[in-house]
Amino acid sequence: MAARTSIVVVGGGLAGMSAAIEALRQTSHIAGVTVALLEKEGRTGGNSGKASSGINGVLTRTQQDKGIHDSVDAFVQDTLKSGHGRSNETLVAKLARDSTQAVSWLQDDFRLDLDVLARLGGHSFPRTHRRPDVDGKPQPVGWGIVSTLGKHLGEVAALKDARFKLVTGARVIKLLPATQGGVAGVVYETVDPDSKVIQQHSIYSEVVVLATGGFGGEGSKPRYLKQYAPQLMGLPATNGAFATGDGLGLAAALGAELVDMDQVQVHPTGFVKSSDPGNPTKFLAAEALRGEGGILLNGLGRRFVNELDTRDQVTDAMNKFCSEPDTRAQHGASAEETSKAPLTAAFLVLSQAAADSFGHGALGFYEKMGLVSRAGSLEELATALRVDQAVLRKTLQDHDSARDKGTSDEFGKSVFPQSALNPLAPSDDKPQIQIQYYWGIVTPSIHYTMGGVRFDDMARVLRAADGAPIPGLLAAGEVTGGLHGANRLGGNSLLECVVYGREAGRQAAALVTSASSA
Repeated sequence: MAARTSIVVVGGGLAGMSAAIEALRQTSHIAGVTVALLEKEGRTGGNSGKASSGINGVLTRTQQDKGIHDSVDAFVQDTLKSGHGRSNETLVAKLARDSTQAVSWLQDDFRLDLDVLARLGGHSFPRTHRRPDVDGKPQPVGWGIVSTLGKHLGEVAALKDARFKLVTGARVIKLLPATQGGVAGVVYETVDPDSKVIQQHSIYSEVVVLATGGFGGEGSKPRYLKQYAPQLMGLPATNGAFATGDGLGLAAALGAELVDMDQVQVHPTGFVKSSDPGNPTKFLAAEALRGEGGILLNGLGRRFVNELDTRDQVTDAMNKFCSEPDTRAQHGASAEETSKAPLTAAFLVLSQAAADSFGHGALGFYEKMGLVSRAGSLEELATALRVDQAVLRKTLQDHDSARDKGTSDEFGKSVFPQSALNPLAPSDDKPQIQIQYYWGIVTPSIHYTMGGVRFDDMARVLRAADGAPIPGLLAAGEVTGGLHGANRLGGNSLLECVVYGREAGRQAAALVTSASSA
């Protein structure tokens, strides 16, 4: 016999959890309303848990405390510019307008200390919020958010007569159609832990929220990447293997329109691990590394781009200037290492000042993983990078000269968070600090899929045939398309999950409230 619930949320990343939490809160006064969240992995979190640079927000108390005079309009314009004319302006306006409340919701309701700000590429103000190190240990922003919300939902599910149910290991394979063209529930599969037999289950519901993520983790058998962006096949990816675009097929089978499916973001900085350079899965080098003053060098020790440009522009520059045997950054010179290394790679270098600004907790984590190394002097750095010391010195001096003059450099960079060249001796206020350079190798990696199901600013999924909402079907997060256009700004992913996840929760609550009072 099929189960029944009021609202089904498919996907347990930040968008799905935000939707479930908001739906529960909005219906707390209505007897009998229940919410079920289905997650195909063994735990919640998804790619949201991997996010490392932060969540955007304007007019937040963190900005106010730091004297940042940002605005909704500036945020809107930055996002639209990044999308190269393909972003839906209504969706962008809501994202920016609701960003203040999204950040305060996490800070106030869940006591998340989003107290560090960075100005990432393409942003006109510092507005990307992340968490500070605590006792020298990093607090990853994505994992901190999803683990906190996941704990909250776990506590709700454990309550007596709970209105919420979380089912992990549940892969949704079909949306049940309603007689009048909407959605009536889902069919999902689980695997019996003992017999390994696949079992099929059905849940009937009045509303389904799709929050299944993108398709950046398809791996060696890409369905959507092969169909829509075949030129990117073979690139490494930062996504988990679970990001296979499940919700796209589910929604399309019910008549939903897919939009911008060929728009796939390649992040310029996926770390290349020296001991495993050919691994197709890369650990993301947080954009905040460049936002706090890290610079990019080619294999000759020269800068080639404004490090604070948008992700697509930085990636394009890397492909142009870091892809030849002499311009490509490499860990070693042996034939075996060279054969396994990415075809495009650059050095990411942080001065001591940039490292201090970024935070040594996260840097230490990168070091332990074998992704970042140290050099005690410019000479040591040149030797480690296998570049000419005089060329490297001039590169860093030119950067700092533009910074000191307050002018734009030859790459159009006008914001220089920190000096690139270390001082020759520790400063008087930090005499105990050993001055170091920090460096790693990075390569362009598939990171985010801007395309997905077309939706509106009420999180309603729209039908391909006539553009009308599909009754009862909502969506939020990376499964959707139309918001980011041709390129997503750093920090907008976590934000869209909260803004549109909560909107989906509110709309789901309104639908079941309306049905209960009919």
